[in-house]
Amino acid sequence: MKNILCPTDFSPAAQNAIAYAAKLAQAIQGDLTLFHIESIFDFTPASIFTGNKTQYVNITKQMEEQCQEVSRAFKISCYAEIESSSDRLSAVIHDKAKDYDLIVMGTDGPDDWYQLLSGSNTYNAIVHSETPLLLIPSGYIFSEIKTMLYAFDYLKERHLPLTHLTPIVKALQSQLTILQVTEEAYSQDVEDDLKELQFIIRNFYGDDINFEYDTIRSSDIAMAINSYVLRNQPDALVLCSVHKNFIQRIFHKSIIRNITAFCNYPVFVIHS
Repeated sequence: MKNILCPTDFSPAAQNAIAYAAKLAQAIQGDLTLFHIESIFDFTPASIFTGNKTQYVNITKQMEEQCQEVSRAFKISCYAEIESSSDRLSAVIHDKAKDYDLIVMGTDGPDDWYQLLSGSNTYNAIVHSETPLLLIPSGYIFSEIKTMLYAFDYLKERHLPLTHLTPIVKALQSQLTILQVTEEAYSQDVEDDLKELQFIIRNFYGDDINFEYDTIRSSDIAMAINSYVLRNQPDALVLCSVHKNFIQRIFHKSIIRNITAFCNYPVFVIHS
């Protein structure tokens, strides 16, 4: 995990994410690229008529100056890239992120009630990108990620996606807690099944990363995960985006959307 992409719209949340990403790059001896997307729908008629040259030059200068400042302050390589596009922000980030190991994005939650229901720009970037994403709440100050909580219903899914998470855990030298989250009531059969899966996972991944297990049962999984995080204070939460078909998406209550809309702690999102 050496190459970090940090999209920015120059908002306070994005500026905070840049500071966090720079400190993270410094900690892992990686490189940071700041990425700004200019939507053609944001251009005024006058700017379109003049070819957007002035606006592009001003943004380029601002980005380059910020990169120089980041490089001086954190002693890392920092690069600036700007792209004009008519595509959705999430689609542009998806294409750009293919060349990076991690995306770091800032968020201040949904901008309005429509985004609360349909998902914020950050949430849409999460579900459309296959690159691991680290979500940084507005105002959150960087601290070393020594403990990580990975919440996943591996009992229901019958597997535990760790391929994209293992390099992150290794790079940060973190202790990982794997949290089984389920709505099922306790029974001896469920408990035996859970222990068998834990044994298989331990044998498969035990030599690669240091982890332990825990379990919670609740009818409101997102709320239970959030309560667990607030109670145990890990340095970051890890969630996995499982791709679902159209019917499943209609009836599936998105835990990622609910948690990332209101969390006040860093959240890694990986993909199965």
